[in-house]
Amino acid sequence: MTRRYQIILALVFAIGVTLVTIASTVAVGHSPGLSTRSSEHPLTSVFDRASAAVVKLYGPGAGREHGYGTGVLVSPDGRIVTALSLMVSTGKVQVILADGRRLDGKLVRSDENRQLALLKIDGGDLPFLAPHASKHLQIGDAVVALGNWFKIAEGREAVSMNRGILSFHGPVATRRLAQQFDYAGPLLIFDAITANPGAAGGPLLDLSGNFVGLVGKIVEAENTFTRINFALPAEELTAFLGGEVASRPAGTSPDRPASVEGQKPYIGIKLAKLGYRHVSAFVDRVRPGSPAETAGVRADDLILAIDGRRISSAESYEEVIRELVPGQSVPLTIKRGAQLITLNVTVGAEP
Repeated sequence: MTRRYQIILALVFAIGVTLVTIASTVAVGHSPGLSTRSSEHPLTSVFDRASAAVVKLYGPGAGREHGYGTGVLVSPDGRIVTALSLMVSTGKVQVILADGRRLDGKLVRSDENRQLALLKIDGGDLPFLAPHASKHLQIGDAVVALGNWFKIAEGREAVSMNRGILSFHGPVATRRLAQQFDYAGPLLIFDAITANPGAAGGPLLDLSGNFVGLVGKIVEAENTFTRINFALPAEELTAFLGGEVASRPAGTSPDRPASVEGQKPYIGIKLAKLGYRHVSAFVDRVRPGSPAETAGVRADDLILAIDGRRISSAESYEEVIRELVPGQSVPLTIKRGAQLITLNVTVGAEP
């Protein structure tokens, strides 16, 4: 055997061994039930368990009030806790389950101070998350948030997930748009970016998958005017679900601050009549020098929402106005021609 022939045989043998090794590796990699990943990431199992109980919400919106959001199933019979908004206040919210089913949601009750709402859908044996006490959380603990951010999930698409750490646990002075966020209890502050449209109403979880808080609506810190990523602690959710009223800042009554007791709210709008009746909340006249005139309200504007609450008729307008407090700043969403505009009105006292 020549030297050249021996070299050729050796090369053929080496190539054959290499091909067999590659084929075995490919076969193993594609075998049923086997994976090339050594282990599943712990957050994957947390997401899989929790996301089944997270629902996508869609409904009417106006101005800065987006017509979509997130909710959490908290019972197998279809109770859903979410953030209070114009969308859920209308009573015409559509609930999309994780499996893509679409159901009508009915508003059961709400808490203006905590900015929480309880919805109900028809269903049974549904996946759910029970609120879990948040007191075990320590500064620096990892947390994750789930939600229908930026309206990306309209069917069976999965909701979004973001991870952060707990930064602070306690009361914080905040504002929502141009109005005070009057909740006086503790908040969970974290650095996962949830101050975005659609995130409110989603669950905040620890790394064990416990439902420790509900992501709140977009607010700003009073002192720095920076957006805050926060959640209401699960203890507040449990109190709300049990029917307890939220605590209020010291020195206020359940209806209005002590300093304005007995004063009637006034913004200076006269609604248009159809015949002898007020029907829709169309502005007929704005009184000169009134809070409404100062804010920029004009005749023929159609009032759609006040303080985030939908105005569907003249009666609902009057009802919301009666509940306002002199000195309070509230957003007023109006339709002017084809435009949706949000104006900030500082409520006065009736002369």
